[in-house]
Amino acid sequence: MTLNKLVKPIVIIANGKYPSHPYPIEMIDKAKTIICTDGSANKLKKHGFDPTLVIGDMDSIKNIRDFTKSEFIHIPRQDNTDLEKVFDYCMKYGIKEVSLLGATGIRDDLALANMILLIQYYNKLKIKMVTDIYTIECIKGKNTFASFPQQSISLMAVYRVKSVTTKGLKFSLKKQSMIPSGMGLSNLSTASRFTINTSGKLLLFRRHK
Repeated sequence: MTLNKLVKPIVIIANGKYPSHPYPIEMIDKAKTIICTDGSANKLKKHGFDPTLVIGDMDSIKNIRDFTKSEFIHIPRQDNTDLEKVFDYCMKYGIKEVSLLGATGIRDDLALANMILLIQYYNKLKIKMVTDIYTIECIKGKNTFASFPQQSISLMAVYRVKSVTTKGLKFSLKKQSMIPSGMGLSNLSTASRFTINTSGKLLLFRRHK
């Protein structure tokens, strides 16, 4: 697989719950490149799509011969997850931005681990995780997001962040420190956009319509 075959937009599908919300389904429809971990390739095939690439240790995929339109990258290492293997492969080929589907549901431990990966890869790869409920991203610095009134917004710190300031949210923060807790959960957007300025990394959850 060469870089010119990894056409944007690139969607990665992990082996969690297959999407059912219209937003992530539309992302699959519009994707130019779909990369699956080996287990998720089976689910994608059941929904009528062929992955561009299947990456992993190949311990979960069934009937490889059915995937005549797909390329397989076998990486046998067992000290990282198949999703990490996919991220590392994207970085190897200079990919800067991906969308991640199927990263939650089924196993809570993997769902949490996948969210932690958003933080771990923050400086290497821009990852937008999309579930049936939320778009989840790791953010740092000043960022403005398109929104709508009453959109549910949550911020989560996984370590202490010294300063968080928000604009356009019902419960505003001004140079507020945050620690891992529930203090940033269940906020609401008040307009068509909102801004967050944070000195450290936070997980941002934006609920779909």
